[in-house]
Amino acid sequence: NPKLHREAMRYLVNDIYPCIQGEGVNTGVPMMLARLHGCPVECVFCDTRETWTIDPDMEVNALRAALGTSTRYARVSPEIIVEQIDELNPRRGITDILLTGGEPANQDLNELVRVVHARGYTVNLETSGTALGHVDAEADWVCISPKMDNPSDLPVLPEAVAMADEITWVVGRASDIEEMLTFVDKYPVPDKCNICVQPMSQSRHATEVCMEACERYGFRLSIQVHKYLSIR
Repeated sequence: NPKLHREAMRYLVNDIYPCIQGEGVNTGVPMMLARLHGCPVECVFCDTRETWTIDPDMEVNALRAALGTSTRYARVSPEIIVEQIDELNPRRGITDILLTGGEPANQDLNELVRVVHARGYTVNLETSGTALGHVDAEADWVCISPKMDNPSDLPVLPEAVAMADEITWVVGRASDIEEMLTFVDKYPVPDKCNICVQPMSQSRHATEVCMEACERYGFRLSIQVHKYLSIR
Protein backbone atom coordinates (compact mmCIF):
# COMPACT_ATOMS: atom_id res chain seq x y z
CA ASN A 1 0.00 0.00 0.00
CA PRO A 2 1.17 3.59 -0.58
CA LYS A 3 3.13 4.87 2.39
CA LEU A 4 1.35 7.34 4.67
CA HIS A 5 3.16 10.41 6.01
CA ARG A 6 2.99 10.21 9.82
CA GLU A 7 5.07 12.94 11.46
CA ALA A 8 3.88 13.74 14.98
CA MET A 9 0.41 14.71 13.77
CA ARG A 10 1.70 17.33 11.35
CA TYR A 11 0.05 17.79 7.98
CA LEU A 12 1.51 19.12 4.76
CA VAL A 13 -0.82 21.97 3.75
CA ASN A 14 -0.64 23.88 0.46
CA ASP A 15 -3.63 26.23 0.77
CA ILE A 16 -6.85 27.00 2.67
CA TYR A 17 -9.66 29.19 1.36
CA PRO A 18 -13.46 29.50 1.24
CA CYS A 19 -15.11 28.19 -1.90
CA ILE A 20 -18.31 26.92 -3.44
CA GLN A 21 -18.24 23.21 -4.24
CA GLY A 22 -18.40 23.14 -8.02
CA GLU A 23 -18.72 19.45 -8.81
CA GLY A 24 -20.37 16.24 -7.78
CA VAL A 25 -23.37 15.62 -5.56
CA ASN A 26 -22.67 18.59 -3.29
CA THR A 27 -22.43 21.20 -6.06
CA GLY A 28 -23.35 24.64 -4.73
CA VAL A 29 -22.52 23.95 -1.07
CA PRO A 30 -20.18 26.54 0.50
CA MET A 31 -17.08 24.85 1.87
CA MET A 32 -13.76 25.77 3.42
CA LEU A 33 -11.22 24.06 1.20
CA ALA A 34 -8.05 22.69 2.81
CA ARG A 35 -5.63 21.62 0.09
CA LEU A 36 -3.08 19.14 1.40
CA HIS A 37 0.29 18.93 -0.30
CA GLY A 38 1.95 16.07 -2.12
CA CYS A 39 0.62 13.76 -4.83
CA PRO A 40 2.34 10.79 -6.48
CA VAL A 41 -0.52 10.14 -8.94
CA GLU A 42 0.34 13.01 -11.35
CA CYS A 43 -2.71 12.88 -13.62
CA VAL A 44 -2.15 14.40 -17.05
CA PHE A 45 -5.25 16.62 -16.76
CA CYS A 46 -4.53 17.77 -13.17
CA ASP A 47 -5.18 21.47 -12.54
CA THR A 48 -3.27 21.61 -9.23
CA ARG A 49 0.18 20.45 -10.32
CA GLU A 50 1.75 22.83 -7.84
CA THR A 51 0.79 20.33 -5.11
CA TRP A 52 2.63 17.33 -6.54
CA THR A 53 6.22 17.61 -5.33
CA ILE A 54 7.27 17.68 -1.69
CA ASP A 55 10.32 19.89 -2.20
CA PRO A 56 12.09 20.75 1.09
CA ASP A 57 13.10 24.09 -0.41
CA MET A 58 9.42 25.01 -0.74
CA GLU A 59 8.51 24.27 2.89
CA VAL A 60 7.68 27.38 4.91
CA ASN A 61 7.49 27.77 8.67
CA ALA A 62 4.07 29.44 8.93
CA LEU A 63 0.81 28.29 7.39
CA ARG A 64 -0.07 31.82 6.26
CA ALA A 65 3.11 31.90 4.18
CA ALA A 66 1.93 28.87 2.22
CA LEU A 67 -1.52 30.19 1.36
CA GLY A 68 -2.28 30.95 -2.27
CA THR A 69 -1.64 29.07 -5.51
CA SER A 70 2.04 28.08 -5.37
CA THR A 71 4.39 25.18 -4.68
CA ARG A 72 4.83 26.33 -1.08
CA TYR A 73 3.57 24.23 1.81
CA ALA A 74 3.67 24.24 5.60
CA ARG A 75 3.91 21.29 7.98
CA VAL A 76 1.43 22.10 10.75
CA SER A 77 -0.74 20.57 13.45
CA PRO A 78 -4.48 19.96 12.94
CA GLU A 79 -5.15 22.65 15.56
CA ILE A 80 -3.32 25.25 13.46
CA ILE A 81 -5.32 24.17 10.40
CA VAL A 82 -8.63 24.61 12.22
CA GLU A 83 -7.54 27.97 13.64
CA GLN A 84 -6.85 29.18 10.10
CA ILE A 85 -10.22 27.86 8.94
CA ASP A 86 -11.97 29.70 11.78
CA GLU A 87 -10.12 32.92 10.95
CA LEU A 88 -11.32 32.73 7.34
CA ASN A 89 -14.84 31.85 8.48
CA PRO A 90 -15.60 34.31 11.32
CA ARG A 91 -19.39 34.16 11.01
CA ARG A 92 -19.37 30.36 10.80
CA GLY A 93 -21.52 30.62 7.69
CA ILE A 94 -19.55 27.70 6.28
CA THR A 95 -20.08 24.41 8.11
CA ASP A 96 -18.37 22.01 5.68
CA ILE A 97 -14.63 21.45 5.32
CA LEU A 98 -13.30 19.97 2.07
CA LEU A 99 -10.04 18.03 2.34
CA THR A 100 -8.48 17.77 -1.08
CA GLY A 101 -5.07 17.99 -2.69
CA GLY A 102 -2.77 16.82 -4.00
CA GLU A 103 -3.70 13.43 -2.65
CA PRO A 104 -4.98 14.01 0.91
CA ALA A 105 -5.29 10.30 1.73
CA ASN A 106 -1.53 9.95 1.36
CA GLN A 107 -1.48 11.40 4.87
CA ASP A 108 -3.08 9.74 7.89
CA LEU A 109 -6.25 11.82 8.28
CA ASN A 110 -7.53 10.41 11.57
CA GLU A 111 -6.33 13.16 13.88
CA LEU A 112 -7.18 15.97 11.46
CA VAL A 113 -10.75 14.74 11.05
CA ARG A 114 -11.10 14.32 14.81
CA VAL A 115 -10.01 17.90 15.49
CA VAL A 116 -12.19 19.33 12.70
CA HIS A 117 -15.20 17.41 14.02
CA ALA A 118 -14.52 18.64 17.55
CA ARG A 119 -14.75 22.21 16.23
CA GLY A 120 -18.22 21.44 14.87
CA TYR A 121 -17.45 21.13 11.16
CA THR A 122 -18.52 18.43 8.71
CA VAL A 123 -15.66 16.77 6.79
CA ASN A 124 -15.79 16.16 3.05
CA LEU A 125 -12.92 14.37 1.32
CA GLU A 126 -11.78 14.10 -2.29
CA THR A 127 -9.31 11.34 -3.12
CA SER A 128 -8.09 9.30 -6.08
CA GLY A 129 -8.50 6.02 -4.20
CA THR A 130 -4.78 5.20 -4.43
CA ALA A 131 -4.09 5.70 -0.70
CA LEU A 132 -5.70 4.68 2.57
CA GLY A 133 -5.23 7.61 4.95
CA HIS A 134 -9.00 8.13 5.12
CA VAL A 135 -10.15 4.58 5.79
CA ASP A 136 -10.57 4.83 9.58
CA ALA A 137 -10.85 8.61 9.78
CA GLU A 138 -14.69 8.80 9.77
CA ALA A 139 -15.06 11.59 7.23
CA ASP A 140 -18.70 12.51 6.69
CA TRP A 141 -18.56 12.38 2.88
CA VAL A 142 -15.96 10.61 0.74
CA CYS A 143 -15.71 11.31 -2.97
CA ILE A 144 -13.37 9.06 -4.93
CA SER A 145 -12.27 10.01 -8.43
CA PRO A 146 -10.45 6.90 -9.68
CA LYS A 147 -7.49 7.43 -12.02
CA MET A 148 -7.05 3.95 -13.45
CA ASP A 149 -4.30 4.74 -15.97
CA ASN A 150 -2.36 7.29 -13.97
CA PRO A 151 1.24 7.98 -15.04
CA SER A 152 2.63 6.50 -11.82
CA ASP A 153 0.74 3.21 -12.28
CA LEU A 154 -0.59 3.40 -8.74
CA PRO A 155 -3.49 0.98 -8.27
CA VAL A 156 -6.89 2.10 -7.09
CA LEU A 157 -7.35 0.23 -3.81
CA PRO A 158 -10.54 -1.72 -3.03
CA GLU A 159 -10.33 -0.67 0.63
CA ALA A 160 -10.47 2.97 -0.45
CA VAL A 161 -13.40 2.42 -2.81
CA ALA A 162 -15.39 0.65 -0.10
CA MET A 163 -15.54 3.96 1.82
CA ALA A 164 -17.06 5.97 -1.05
CA ASP A 165 -20.24 7.98 -0.76
CA GLU A 166 -19.63 9.29 -4.26
CA ILE A 167 -17.55 8.22 -7.25
CA THR A 168 -16.72 10.85 -9.85
CA TRP A 169 -15.50 9.45 -13.15
CA VAL A 170 -13.74 11.81 -15.55
CA VAL A 171 -14.94 11.18 -19.11
CA GLY A 172 -13.30 12.22 -22.36
CA ARG A 173 -14.81 9.71 -24.79
CA ALA A 174 -17.39 6.92 -24.95
CA SER A 175 -14.88 4.20 -24.04
CA ASP A 176 -14.44 5.87 -20.63
CA ILE A 177 -18.05 5.00 -19.81
CA GLU A 178 -17.39 1.34 -20.60
CA GLU A 179 -14.31 1.46 -18.40
CA MET A 180 -16.39 2.90 -15.57
CA LEU A 181 -19.02 0.19 -15.87
CA THR A 182 -16.26 -2.41 -15.62
CA PHE A 183 -14.87 -0.61 -12.56
CA VAL A 184 -18.24 -0.61 -10.79
CA ASP A 185 -18.62 -4.36 -11.41
CA LYS A 186 -15.07 -5.16 -10.26
CA TYR A 187 -14.67 -2.97 -7.17
CA PRO A 188 -16.61 -3.01 -3.86
CA VAL A 189 -18.69 0.09 -4.61
CA PRO A 190 -21.21 0.57 -1.76
CA ASP A 191 -24.89 0.30 -2.67
CA LYS A 192 -25.48 3.83 -1.32
CA CYS A 193 -22.74 5.31 -3.49
CA ASN A 194 -23.63 8.05 -5.99
CA ILE A 195 -22.04 7.66 -9.43
CA CYS A 196 -21.16 10.94 -11.15
CA VAL A 197 -19.74 11.34 -14.65
CA GLN A 198 -17.71 14.47 -15.31
CA PRO A 199 -16.75 15.80 -18.77
CA MET A 200 -13.01 16.28 -19.14
CA SER A 201 -11.86 19.89 -19.65
CA GLN A 202 -15.40 21.15 -20.31
CA SER A 203 -15.35 19.46 -23.72
CA ARG A 204 -18.68 19.64 -25.57
CA HIS A 205 -18.25 16.12 -26.96
CA ALA A 206 -17.41 14.72 -23.53
CA THR A 207 -20.43 16.52 -22.08
CA GLU A 208 -22.71 14.90 -24.64
CA VAL A 209 -21.23 11.48 -23.88
CA CYS A 210 -21.85 12.04 -20.17
CA MET A 211 -25.43 13.23 -20.66
CA GLU A 212 -26.23 10.16 -22.75
CA ALA A 213 -24.72 7.90 -20.09
CA CYS A 214 -26.77 9.62 -17.37
CA GLU A 215 -29.96 9.04 -19.30
CA ARG A 216 -29.08 5.41 -20.04
CA TYR A 217 -27.72 4.31 -16.66
CA GLY A 218 -29.09 6.81 -14.15
CA PHE A 219 -25.74 8.41 -13.31
CA ARG A 220 -25.47 12.01 -12.12
CA LEU A 221 -23.85 14.72 -14.27
CA SER A 222 -20.99 16.70 -12.74
CA ILE A 223 -20.04 19.69 -14.87
CA GLN A 224 -17.46 21.57 -12.73
CA VAL A 225 -19.56 24.67 -12.18
CA HIS A 226 -16.64 26.46 -10.49
CA LYS A 227 -14.78 26.57 -13.82
CA TYR A 228 -17.74 28.15 -15.59
CA LEU A 229 -17.93 30.73 -12.80
CA SER A 230 -14.14 31.29 -12.89
CA ILE A 231 -13.73 30.60 -9.17
CA ARG A 232 -11.17 28.41 -7.45
